Amino acid sequence: MCPGQRYSVIITAHDSLKFNHALNVTFHSNFLARKPGLNPRYHHVPIMYNDDAPIKTYPMIEDHEVKWADEYAMEPQDKQMLLEPVDQHIVLNVKAPNRNTSISAHAYGDYAYASVPVPPLYTALTTGNMALSPSVYAPQLNAIILKHNHIVELELRNSFAPIIHTYHSHGHAFQVVETGPVNSNSSIPVKRFKGRQPMRRDTITLAAGQYVRVRIKADNPGVWYQHCHQEQHNLSGMAFTFIEAPDVMQQTLRVPQEMLEFCRILGHPTQGNSAGRFGSDMAGIDPPLAINGTANSITGT
Repeated sequence: MCPGQRYSVIITAHDSLKFNHALNVTFHSNFLARKPGLNPRYHHVPIMYNDDAPIKTYPMIEDHEVKWADEYAMEPQDKQMLLEPVDQHIVLNVKAPNRNTSISAHAYGDYAYASVPVPPLYTALTTGNMALSPSVYAPQLNAIILKHNHIVELELRNSFAPIIHTYHSHGHAFQVVETGPVNSNSSIPVKRFKGRQPMRRDTITLAAGQYVRVRIKADNPGVWYQHCHQEQHNLSGMAFTFIEAPDVMQQTLRVPQEMLEFCRILGHPTQGNSAGRFGSDMAGIDPPLAINGTANSITGT
């Protein structure tokens, strides 16, 4: 599990009021420090049926055999089938600056993510047909346009640095289709979902030297922030933006007047491209911080 990742577990409970239970949780990790008399790997909480009944307790077991679950055999409860055929294929490479520089930045796209004067939602809602063009969104937004109801496959590749990242998606729970090694001589195994109903997540680990392929259906019009869930990487620019079905957004979404008034008080424009201008004219905003590395690709329409 990585930062931001969760499991939902259904427990079948007993129907007796004669006793209570202690729910024990043991973490298996190599990064939890130990202190004398304290083991942060081990936690428990009482499950109460009757305040007057005893709580069954179990000893803390340090050494025991763990039966690991195969998450690629898991299926979502709603039984969503594999999304296909793919209309748009996106490849993004994890990037970071040369370690000899004083700049601390990470990126999924060609640039470190940064905020701009006009929020991308307002740009998508106020630029008409141009909202379907990346040219009205500043490069530092790493904006990717998704057409309504298209099936999108996103491949993230972590080949740059020996650092684990975590990809978190707002707006979608994606299907995890495949993970494997970026380089063919790697010992990382290829893992594919089993059956026809891939597990779904909104957060997944991207290990060093690994690629991850996920799929979504662009059926949730909006501007959705996608980012690394390790906060220091997120804050240093490791993020991109899905601009999903802006033409549909213009017909269905309305910004509350109090939000527009809030921007007016702060002196921020609420229409036009990222700079509050027309077309691709980005005069007046800071230039993006380019991050060198393997080129990204977007194919399909």
